[in-house]
Amino acid sequence: MTDRIITRKDGAIGHIVFNKPEKMNAICLEMWEGMGEAMKQFEADDEVRVVVFSGAGGKAFVAGADVSKYAEERGAADAQEHYAKTGEVALQAIYTSKKVTVAAIDGYCIGGGVSVALVCDLRYCSAQSSFGQPAMNIGIGYRYSSLRRMVDIIGYGASKDMLLGNLRFDAQEAYTKGLVGRVLPDAEFQPWIDKLVKTISVGAPLTAHDIKYTLWTYAQDESKRDLDRCEELFQICYASEDYKEGVAAFAEKRKPVFTGK
Repeated sequence: MTDRIITRKDGAIGHIVFNKPEKMNAICLEMWEGMGEAMKQFEADDEVRVVVFSGAGGKAFVAGADVSKYAEERGAADAQEHYAKTGEVALQAIYTSKKVTVAAIDGYCIGGGVSVALVCDLRYCSAQSSFGQPAMNIGIGYRYSSLRRMVDIIGYGASKDMLLGNLRFDAQEAYTKGLVGRVLPDAEFQPWIDKLVKTISVGAPLTAHDIKYTLWTYAQDESKRDLDRCEELFQICYASEDYKEGVAAFAEKRKPVFTGK
């Protein structure tokens, strides 16, 4: 692990914090590696039900790539391919995770920050936040998987606006285009996020997995969709002890206690 990625666990809530505030959390190879390792650890932890991504310093989630590291980490063709594959491994670990993933965006969310946000299940931001993908200014390319994830969420036209037009979206425009689910006043942002993830963390984990997997399946090419697995997860929910607990708790007017069984 790297000190540029801070992880901590609060009960059922895992936290992954981008920690390079002196450079607005600009991302580099060791941070992609640390992100992938952190997700691997949380994925293996049955206690963790939700993973929250945030940036240190209060000014940025991730303000793009650390350009000062380009020559070292991406200068040669083999180095660039290693960098790209390392990043994609981390992104896929988030995208395919059984945990509910939340991007808590407070400030700049640029380049790789947008890529991370797009693979999270839920994305919320403070009013001071702004979003951009300045690929045209650097000359980098994108693989199909990255662009498909963007189009799936914000649409074909908005993706072109961000990538080809190099338009920066403010928080309200990001909300309008579906990039984030809600914009919070700056002072209310962190308390709201804390309350949200606490609520998610005590929700039914089997239901969360069913919803996540089925929606993920919908986003895949039709030939790759495992609809039998979707049906299996649906049936697992209704055969579970958690379902019985949820019904009983509703009838008894109390909060349910879900165990994932």
